[in-house]
Amino acid sequence: MATVLLINLPRQEAERAPAVIAGLAGICKSINVDYDISDINLATITGFSKTAWREFQDFLSYSSESCSADILNDFYNLVHRVLPKHQYQIIAVSLFTFETLRAASIVLPILRSIYKNSKIVIGGHGTDFLDPDKNELFYQYALNNNLIDAYIIGEGEESLTQYIKNPESWINTNKKWKVEDLNTIPFACYDKIPPKNYLHSGTLGTYITGSRGCVRDCSFCDVKHIWNNFRFRRAEHIFEEILEHHLKYDVTLIEFTDNLINGSLSEFKKLNELLVIGQEKYPSLKLLKYRGDFICRPKNQFDEQDWQLMSKAGGTDLVVGIESFSQSVRYHMGKKFDNDDIDFHLYASGKYGVSNTFLMQVGYPTETAADHNENKKYLGYYQKYALAKVIKMIRWGYTTSILPGSPLDTKYRTLLPLIEEKSQTAYGSSNWLNLNNPTLTLEERIRRRMELHKLSKNLHYSQPRVHDELLRILYVLKNSQGIKI
Repeated sequence: MATVLLINLPRQEAERAPAVIAGLAGICKSINVDYDISDINLATITGFSKTAWREFQDFLSYSSESCSADILNDFYNLVHRVLPKHQYQIIAVSLFTFETLRAASIVLPILRSIYKNSKIVIGGHGTDFLDPDKNELFYQYALNNNLIDAYIIGEGEESLTQYIKNPESWINTNKKWKVEDLNTIPFACYDKIPPKNYLHSGTLGTYITGSRGCVRDCSFCDVKHIWNNFRFRRAEHIFEEILEHHLKYDVTLIEFTDNLINGSLSEFKKLNELLVIGQEKYPSLKLLKYRGDFICRPKNQFDEQDWQLMSKAGGTDLVVGIESFSQSVRYHMGKKFDNDDIDFHLYASGKYGVSNTFLMQVGYPTETAADHNENKKYLGYYQKYALAKVIKMIRWGYTTSILPGSPLDTKYRTLLPLIEEKSQTAYGSSNWLNLNNPTLTLEERIRRRMELHKLSKNLHYSQPRVHDELLRILYVLKNSQGIKI
C-alpha cells in the first residue's frame, strides 16, 4: 500500500502534467516513499462537457458568483469516482492558486469522509489566501472545520519531506518555508502522470523550474512579497533535468515555470551552450524547444550572438512583460528598458525565428491619455511583427489591479496617492483612483481596455484568454455602481 496520495485540483490547464505534483512526486521518490496521484483537474476537464467546464471554471476563478447545482453535483460524483479506494497514511493536497479554493471546499470534506484514518495536509499559494467566500484565511477555515490536520506555507520540498517522515511531531506554523539552494531539490518525476496522458497538441512537454523570485521589483508585481530574493539553479543542474525528461518521457518541449528565465544571464547563456553541445551526443535534442518568461534586455546585455545561440538551443517561444508601449509608464513600473530595446528585441526575434507573447497592462495609475495614445500608435508600428507571428499573441489583461504586497500596495498608495473604493476581484483591488491622475477612473480604464482590444483585433493581433479577461471585466462592472460602458 502506498503511503502518500498526492491530489491535484481544478482550476488549472491540462496541456501538460502538473508541475507541482511532479515536484512532490520527485520528493517522495527521493526519500523512498510509495505514492499515488489523483489528478482531479484532468479528470474534470476530460469528464465535463465544454459548456459545463466553462461554467465551472468561471465559478472557480471567481468570475461568477455561483454555479448550477447539476454541475456541482456532477463534480462531487466525479471526485468520488476517481479517488483511489484504498487507504493512505498521508493525503497531500496542492492548492496551486486561489482558483483551487472553491474546489478544495468541495473535495476536502470528501477526502475526510473516505480516508478516515489519514493525515490531510495542504500547501501551495492558495493555502494562506484570504478566501472571499469565507472571509478568512483558507487554512484557518480548513482547520476550524476539521478538514485538514496540517498546512504548509511557502516552499514544500523540505517541509513536506519532514512532514512525511514524522507527521505526528508536526507543528503548524505561519513560518514560510524556503529552500536556500535550489540545486538540492530532486528532479520532478512524471512516472505516474506521464506527459502522453495530458492534453498536448502533438508535442509532449514537461515543466521545469530553473529559478524562484525575480531580479526586478516591478511596482505592480507581488513576486518580491512571495519570494524576497532571487535564487537560481546552476545551468548544469537544469540541463541534467531537461535531458532526463527528454530521454525518459520523450518530451520535446520544456516550459519553464520561472518568473524569468534570463534573470541570471551568465547561467542562461551557459544553459544554451550546454543544450547546443548536447545535440552532438544526443541528436534528438535538436528537436527540443523551450519556452518561458523573458526580460527584454538591451543589446549590450544580450546581443545577436546570444539570440542566435538561444534559438539553436531551442529557445524559440518567449513570454515578455512589455506592459506598456509608453516608456514613461514602464519606467515608473521599474521596467528599465526603452523603446529602442523593444525594437532590437523584435528585430532579433524575427531574424532568429523566436516568437513572443507580449504581456500588457491597461490603466496603470500614472497612465495619461498621451500614454494610451502611445499604446495605440505602437500597435500600428509593430503590426508587421504580428502579421509575421513574431508577436504571436498580445495580452492586455483585466486593467491594472493593486496586488497585496506589491509596491503599488505598500509604497505607492501613499506616494501617488491611491485611494480605494472597494475591492472588486478575488485577488487584487481594481476600483482605485490616483488623486494626481483623477481622470483615470475605473470606467476610463475599462474604456481604454476595450478600445485596445478592438484595435488589436482590427490589426490582426492574436489575443489569448479573451473570454476570461472580458468576463472578469464584466464581473467588475456588475459590482461597480454607476459605471456604464
